[in-house]
Amino acid sequence: MTGFQVLVQKEWISFGHKFSSRIGHGDKNHADADRSPIFVQFIDCVWQMTKQFPTAFEFNELFLMTILDNLYSCRFGTFLYNCESVRDNMEVKEKTVSLWSMINSENGKYINPFYTKESSRVLYPVASMRHLELWVSYYIRWNPRIRQQQQNPVEQRYMEMLALRDQYLKKLEELQISDSPRIANNSNSPASPTQLVHHVQTPL
Repeated sequence: MTGFQVLVQKEWISFGHKFSSRIGHGDKNHADADRSPIFVQFIDCVWQMTKQFPTAFEFNELFLMTILDNLYSCRFGTFLYNCESVRDNMEVKEKTVSLWSMINSENGKYINPFYTKESSRVLYPVASMRHLELWVSYYIRWNPRIRQQQQNPVEQRYMEMLALRDQYLKKLEELQISDSPRIANNSNSPASPTQLVHHVQTPL
């Protein structure tokens, strides 16, 4: 997941993709010839690959949707303006928060439960139209019929298990905090007679 963030930051943001011109942040001229969803198409291509190789990517669909949602939301400074020099002049890093900081603060939501680490694997996607799918969860997710559909049962169960794990970890932390004064008191108290008994080994 971190590697994909670095890729976007380096090859798109730092390299100088014109997000402001292509997306039109704060521009009412919707007929501008510079408008083009190039970055959206790139993320769509990545999603297509996640469908063809479901175990090859550490991140899930929600991760990609979160990136695109905040591409247009302007909540973060990550995709504002056309280049690094303008961002520096506008003090974007000082005045805004990075999208990656939000994602990394709750990255458990964006983990692909089917991910299998294979460093030497090379992916060869099939570009035939027969193997391409419509990204229903993103493009038409506000359709009432689509919203009524249930989540993938495997992913749903995985999220339930993650929530359960967090509950157990929180409970364990509370128990450790409550037991720490008791352990400290026991360490300061004199040893009982049974604790002073030396274990003698007898030969067989």
